[in-house]
Amino acid sequence: MRQLIIISAALAMLSGGSASFSQSPGPQIDADAVAALHKMGASLGSLRSFALHADVTQEQVLTTGQKLQFDGTVDVKARRPNAIRMEVNSDRKVRTLFYDGKTATLFSPRIGYYATFEAPPTIAGMLKMAADKYAIDTPLADLFIWGTDARPEDKLQSAFLVGTETINGSVCDHYAMRQPEADWQVWIAEGNQALPCKLVITTTDDAAMPQYTAVYRWTPQQSFADSTFKFTPPSGARKIAIEALPASASSR
Repeated sequence: MRQLIIISAALAMLSGGSASFSQSPGPQIDADAVAALHKMGASLGSLRSFALHADVTQEQVLTTGQKLQFDGTVDVKARRPNAIRMEVNSDRKVRTLFYDGKTATLFSPRIGYYATFEAPPTIAGMLKMAADKYAIDTPLADLFIWGTDARPEDKLQSAFLVGTETINGSVCDHYAMRQPEADWQVWIAEGNQALPCKLVITTTDDAAMPQYTAVYRWTPQQSFADSTFKFTPPSGARKIAIEALPASASSR
C-alpha cells in the first residue's frame, strides 16, 4: 500500500444509476473539502483507545498490463499515544505488528518467525521508523498522521466534494483529492464523529493506475489490557535479525 502521506486524489467523472457528475476544468481546491479533512483529522486525533476493522482490496499489475485483485482484512487495536496491535490477514500473507511503547515486533505466524526493533515512544513515531528505516509498509499507518502537523494537505493539487453515499449504514460525504503520484477518494461520516468510512487510492505514476481500497468499521472507546500490545513468542517461534535500509535509502 502506498502511504497516505504521499497521496491525494481527484475524480474526473462519477456515474451511478441515472445520475452523473462532472468536474469543472482545471485544478481546484475547495475550501469546504479541506475543512472536511481537518474535521476528519480532529476526529481521528480524538480517539484515545479504539478498535478498527478494514476490508481491503489491492490491485497488482502483470507485465502484460492485466490487473489482479487480492482481498484481505486489517484489524487494529490502539491505545494512544504508545500502544498498537495490527493484524494483516489474507490468503497470501498473515502478519501481526505489536508495539508496547518501547519495542515493536513483526510476527509471521505461518512460518513462526519474528523480528524486533527498539522504537520511539509514540505510535506515529514507531510507524515512521518502521517505514523509513526498515521498509516495513504498514497498512492504515497514515490514519495516525491526520490530525497532526504531518498531515499531507500541503501536497493537494485539487480537492472537491463528489456527493453523499451510505456505507455500512452510515451517511458519508464523498470527497476526491489529487496530489503528485496519486489520486485518492475518501468518504467521511457525517456528524460530530467525522471518521473515514472508506478510502480508495489510485497510483498515478504507474501507467496501469492500480488501486487500493479500504472500507472501515470503527469501534471507539475500547479498553485493552497491556498484554494486548506485548509480544510473547509462542512455542517454536524463531527470532530473526531485522536489517535497516542503507543510509542513502532511508534518508530519502
